[in-house]
Amino acid sequence: MGTTGDRREAILSGSAELFAAKGVAGTTVRDIGEAAGVFSGSLYHYFKSKDAIVDELMRGFMTDVQARFDRVEKAAADPEGVVRGLIRETLEVIEAYPHQTAIYQRDRAYLRDHGLLDPVDDVSRGMRGYWLTAIRRGAEQGVFRSDIPPEIFYRSVRDTLWSTMHWPDRRNHSTEEFAELMASLFLGGFHSGR
Repeated sequence: MGTTGDRREAILSGSAELFAAKGVAGTTVRDIGEAAGVFSGSLYHYFKSKDAIVDELMRGFMTDVQARFDRVEKAAADPEGVVRGLIRETLEVIEAYPHQTAIYQRDRAYLRDHGLLDPVDDVSRGMRGYWLTAIRRGAEQGVFRSDIPPEIFYRSVRDTLWSTMHWPDRRNHSTEEFAELMASLFLGGFHSGR
């Protein structure tokens, strides 16, 4: 591992895995150093603190989610296409970032208590906007039911998708197949029938 960039990536990768397995609070700087193959004191040459590592992991994660959602919104032909794309991209993100997903779900109290949650939540609110805009447009166009509040539909889909990382039979399907199953499940009951 020669370059500073390579070492930083090793530290980030090892930290993400440890944080997901042990929790951020339960992971020591020594644990991170051992996982990355550096002395714990040397970590401070790459990151000023353990929280700086967490911050970089979560910012990179959320930035990618936002970029993915933005591409979906720009590429989709209609509100249903946006919702289907957001379902697929959410599942892709869970696949691409299993450790960051676990950190975000399990360590919210740590993130909040250490001033790391606000930047993540700002991006999260922006992601919520992609969903609600598509849902509201679909209802206005008569594609989606208007008797189901957009917030309820959004939260039901969002919470279900993020919880699938814990489903043991999730691995029986490709991400594309699973995205189609989830879209069919949710959109089948949400179409206006017109």
